[in-house]
Amino acid sequence: GIADLAARNAPPTPRPAKRPAPLPAVPPSSSAAASKQSSAVQLITSATNKTGFKGVYKLGSGATPYSAHVYRNGDQVVLGHFATAEEAARCYARTPEAKADLAVSAAPPVLFDGVELITSERSNSGFKCVCKLHNGATPYYAQVYRKGKNVVLGRYATA
Repeated sequence: GIADLAARNAPPTPRPAKRPAPLPAVPPSSSAAASKQSSAVQLITSATNKTGFKGVYKLGSGATPYSAHVYRNGDQVVLGHFATAEEAARCYARTPEAKADLAVSAAPPVLFDGVELITSERSNSGFKCVCKLHNGATPYYAQVYRKGKNVVLGRYATA
């Protein structure tokens, strides 16, 4: 009919103008924001870790050989893989676990009968070399390693 004829003879409807393509992301290493961000977090160094940073491990030699890990509720959580140890350390430094590490290191040591207690995020008791086995009368035991062997120091009611 007439409506079809009018539609065929009508000028084409203009298309909306194209939006400009978004600008490519600037690599973090060369941006001013990245330098500001890296200075905003305090990297946690480690004298015993080969990478020099707590929570950072070198796994291979590919494009992203460094990995950042934390322990949450006794489980290891991989935060990601990175090209440099510093990038992985920045990722670790932003975690609640790292913030807790900094708070503990800034706090005065925990003393019990004049002996400093060493806390541990990996232990289910919260203290280094102290483990909880069960819920009985003496669920905690203290152990150390001497000459490559595990030596149990005793069992206790509290950590």
